[in-house]
Amino acid sequence: MKAMILAAGRGRRLAHLTNKIPKPMVSVAGKPVIDHTMDRLTDMGIDQIVINVHHLGEKLQSHLGNGQRWNASIHWSQENILLETGGGVCNALPLLGDEPFVVINGDILWDFALEPLIQSFDPARMDALLALVDNPVDVKGDFVVDEHGRLQRGQGLDSFTYTGVQIINPKALREFAIEPFSLNRLYDVAMKSRRLFGKPISGHWFDMGTPERLARAESIWNRLCCNSKGDQV
Repeated sequence: MKAMILAAGRGRRLAHLTNKIPKPMVSVAGKPVIDHTMDRLTDMGIDQIVINVHHLGEKLQSHLGNGQRWNASIHWSQENILLETGGGVCNALPLLGDEPFVVINGDILWDFALEPLIQSFDPARMDALLALVDNPVDVKGDFVVDEHGRLQRGQGLDSFTYTGVQIINPKALREFAIEPFSLNRLYDVAMKSRRLFGKPISGHWFDMGTPERLARAESIWNRLCCNSKGDQV
C-alpha cells in the first residue's frame, strides 16, 4: 500500500518557525517531524510515498530527496497554489494509483501500528477509514462511532479525536475537482452514504499545530524516546 504525507500547508500558528522552514520540518526530539513519519512508514514496510509541497517546498525536497536514506521512493506532488487537504490528495491521484492508500498529516507525531487499520479497510463498504484516539485533555472530540464502525460528527464523552491518519479509497475522489478544498467535504459525502468509518487505536499521538501543543509534544516525546532506550523518566 502506498502512503501520502500532507506537507504543503504554511502552519500560520507556528509562524515564528514556519516562516523559515516547512511545518513538517519543525524539530521534535532532535529530528524533523516528517523524519519521524518516514521512520514509522518504512519500519512497517511502506516504501512508496507521495508528498505534496507548496510553502517552502524546495527545502523539504532538499531535505528528503528521493527517499534513498530510508530505502524508499518519494514522489513529489507540486502545488502551484495551496490546494488544502482534499485538493492536495486529488492532485496527487496519478501518483497514488487505483488502490486504497494511507494519508497522513505532515504535522503530527504518532507511534501506533498501521496494520490493524489496513487490515480493517474494505473498499467495497468504505470511502475512508479514519484512525481515532481517545480525546486528549484539551480536545472535545471529532466523531462518534456506531456499533458498526461508521462515523458521525459529535463531541463529548463518547466521541473520539481524529488523528490525521486515514486510508482513502481513490474511487471516492473521482467526482471531486482539483481545487482548494478540505477532506471534510469527502467525509460529509461519505457520511451521507454511510461509507465513512473509523477505528479507535492505541498508541501515542500528538498534534503539534500550536506553540503550546508543540511544547507538550516535545516534552512527552523526549520522555518516550528515553523509555525506549531503557532510561528512567
